[in-house]
Amino acid sequence: MSVSSASVPGVRVSGICACVPSREIDNATYCASLFGDDIDGAIKTTGAERRRVCTEGKTTSLDLCRTAAEALLSASATERASIGAIIFVTQTPDFLLPNNSTHIQTLLDIPASVAAFDVNLACSGYPYGLWVAGMCARSLGKKVLLLDGDTHSHFVSRFDKTTALLFGDAGTATLIEASDDEGAPWVFSFDTDGTHHEALKIPAGGYRNRVTRECMEYAERADGGRRREIDMRMDGMDVFSFVVRNVPDNITQVLAASSNAPGAVDYLVLHQANRFMIRQIAKKLGFPPEKVPVSIHKYGNSSSATIPVTLCSELHRTLEQEEKNYVLSGFGAGLSIASVSLTIGPCVCPGVVEYVE
Repeated sequence: MSVSSASVPGVRVSGICACVPSREIDNATYCASLFGDDIDGAIKTTGAERRRVCTEGKTTSLDLCRTAAEALLSASATERASIGAIIFVTQTPDFLLPNNSTHIQTLLDIPASVAAFDVNLACSGYPYGLWVAGMCARSLGKKVLLLDGDTHSHFVSRFDKTTALLFGDAGTATLIEASDDEGAPWVFSFDTDGTHHEALKIPAGGYRNRVTRECMEYAERADGGRRREIDMRMDGMDVFSFVVRNVPDNITQVLAASSNAPGAVDYLVLHQANRFMIRQIAKKLGFPPEKVPVSIHKYGNSSSATIPVTLCSELHRTLEQEEKNYVLSGFGAGLSIASVSLTIGPCVCPGVVEYVE
């Protein structure tokens, strides 16, 4: 697969925060009846021991991102008028129309003289968000608030072994601003293969397949899962094959474009798809476990938010105190891959805050 690359000079991350629901699910208990004696093996493979899940119909990705943003803006003493753009990465907006970014502008009391738009991406969304936010910060000469969150637990059937263990909910906020520092630019690489778009999909709920009474009913599916048409379906082997075959090459491309060798990277932060997949990618690239932080055992797979959640959960002290070299890589639905090589720190990082319903 050919890879496209891009770079954004003269930008930096000035702060990052994550928010998760206070409600915690123990997968060994939650999925015991579904997996039976295989539950321990399933948890070991996925790594999803626990998940954070919010109440459907009550809490949304907008609520979680708003909480993360308020904590970050307060901790960083950021003037709301200094923000020139709001970018909201999500596939679970409050409404199909209007978007989350315009709504949260008023909720956060950010002046109306601001650009605001959503980005509809799943697992690869955070590096894409950084790319767009970096370009906006350079163009506007103002700070950009990048919000990234999803509540995909609401679109998963508890009777489907391929997805029931995996998905949690989270919202995050990142501040990006132009910098006079002559340091290395942010370097990105992208892969897109739409021929595999059926591998990870919610069949109903969009404009091609509208919600009907029938698609709200649970039914046995050809792949053995029992789910509704509004639930996520996943061909696990197809996704795994795509990721293991293409993600290492994508990351190798971004390392080459940024003139970095794996040894020069302090941390490789991967989308928390599942623990086995993370280990396979790291092994193929030659990264030792101590350089590849993992948070899926605490929070589950929160789609594109897993990268900033992992940064805030596992590396928040490092982010606050030191400049380090990072490679971040998101991969999944689309199928899509996006990676970025950048330095972060010292920056403001309140860590992971909880949303109490």
